[in-house]
Amino acid sequence: MDKLWTRDFVLAFAANFLMAFSFYLFMPTLPLFLTKSLGVPTAQVGVVLSAYVIAAILVRPFSGFLIDALPRKRLYIVSFGLFAALTVAYLTVHSAGAMFALRFVYGLVWGVITTSGNTLAIDIMPSSRRGEGIGYYGMSMNLAMATGPMTGLFLCESGPFSRVFLAAILTASLGFLLSFLIRVHNHAPRPHAVLSLDRFLLLPAVLTGCGLLLVTLSYGVVLSYTALYGKEHGIGHTGLFFVALAAGILLSRLFTGRLLDRGLCSRVAVAGAALAAVGLLLLGFFPSSCVFFLTAFVMGMGYGMNYPAVQTMIVNLADHHQRGTANSTYYIAFDLGVGGGILLAGPVAAHGGLSVSFVASAATTLAGAVLLLIFAPKFSGRGEIPHRR
Repeated sequence: MDKLWTRDFVLAFAANFLMAFSFYLFMPTLPLFLTKSLGVPTAQVGVVLSAYVIAAILVRPFSGFLIDALPRKRLYIVSFGLFAALTVAYLTVHSAGAMFALRFVYGLVWGVITTSGNTLAIDIMPSSRRGEGIGYYGMSMNLAMATGPMTGLFLCESGPFSRVFLAAILTASLGFLLSFLIRVHNHAPRPHAVLSLDRFLLLPAVLTGCGLLLVTLSYGVVLSYTALYGKEHGIGHTGLFFVALAAGILLSRLFTGRLLDRGLCSRVAVAGAALAAVGLLLLGFFPSSCVFFLTAFVMGMGYGMNYPAVQTMIVNLADHHQRGTANSTYYIAFDLGVGGGILLAGPVAAHGGLSVSFVASAATTLAGAVLLLIFAPKFSGRGEIPHRR
């Protein structure tokens, strides 16, 4: 069996973890910072938070094109350096407008660094273990999602908010240093052709991406509003929600990768979306401490199954010189969903409460499962996605 955990894959994993840890420190803490320190109304918090998503969506198609046309490692290092530099700029923000502007630029860089880092990791891993490799590489983001929000909330509650910014700067800088050590073979440049839509978007994967978008609407709600939801209902230690969420994701990765490499991508994706929807419904209807943390684990299992399955389907539809475009397509759908969830949950919560937001996001997640069930198996005509190197 081809070796997956090579020196360079481990370095890529570690660099991505540090980058994501820096990012996730802000997820549950920025809403608190905006409302308490800057006096931003709850209904408007989503607008400021979604600035990075809007920017990431705008840059994703071009990042995929650049990744396929330029040296991938060089682009990764440059974007990582910019990411670390922009993290320092958080120390200078003192207004909602300045935060929106910073988050927008931050999102432009985020759109490049996540796409290029993921593509670099896929270049490193053996094609025979791609589904497993994508799942394990995604664990670096999941570990950061568990420890980042919890650490951010702890730092925010035990001292000045500047401590959150300093922790983000430190981890982003360490990840930047590790990015220099990753070795990867140069990829063949994409053949020159007249510019067309498929240079920026993997067209056969659009319907799969739409299914992912509907699932990730709920992910945006979960990441941005569960801390506020927990506090509304008097639930303590809300940071542990993200630990339970990540624990579910990590457990799912122990078996999901092997199922994906056996060609069961669409089935795993649909089952994961359905499981996440069950967790969202329980969270919306039964906001007690026990249910709060139990549903986090259930949703983690669901998301942990769905995301690598969808990404594997999309990547396997692309040739090597289209791999950046494939990952860009995946992240466009992902960001549209997360951004839509952040934007829509605020107004819905203002009128009906956050419980309604979670229940509504369960409905969109089930709709995504239905879309994946109908369209995903039809790409190859055999119910599974063709495997390309």
